[in-house]
Amino acid sequence: MIKVNLIGTGRKKQVHARKVTLPRNFTPVLLILIVLGAAYTGYSWYSKLTAQSTDLDQQIRTLEARKTALEAVIKADQIFEARKKILESRVKIIEGLQKNQVSPVLALDELAEAVEKTRYVWLSSVDQKEALLNMNGTGTSLTAIADFYSNLYATGYFKNIDLGPSQESSGNFTFSLKCEFAPPRAPVAAAQPKVAGGN
Repeated sequence: MIKVNLIGTGRKKQVHARKVTLPRNFTPVLLILIVLGAAYTGYSWYSKLTAQSTDLDQQIRTLEARKTALEAVIKADQIFEARKKILESRVKIIEGLQKNQVSPVLALDELAEAVEKTRYVWLSSVDQKEALLNMNGTGTSLTAIADFYSNLYATGYFKNIDLGPSQESSGNFTFSLKCEFAPPRAPVAAAQPKVAGGN
């Protein structure tokens, strides 16, 4: 029997696609290449991390050594500062002592001179505490006590003289006096100008 196509569609041509055929043993090679690539990438990454870790360890050791050296410097500086404070306090004490230093011999010499210039005045006690002098005495009259006050002031070695109240006792007058011993400072010699001379 013969078949007739009345629809009018023609026969389709079959297109043959070319298939690339891979050898059967290519798949294991491809898997091996993938595994080797992954291993190489992992090894590279591990090597890089190891190098960075070694570098960071070296930096840590260097910084710790530097820290130790700086701690020694800081400790030495603290010791120096403590010694400096001790020395400064000693210097202040010495300067204070020199400033407040009063020669008892000089004070008594000047006091004795003031008493000698005054007639009829006797001192019964003299107490000295740093530059302050407290004295008690007896005078035959208020005029004699006033003369002692004036002579004490005239020496130039005593200031802030405070004469306490005088009391009459069996024909004499007892008195108390406070003053500050302040020796005058030696005047600074003025620098003499040099005179240029010729021959």
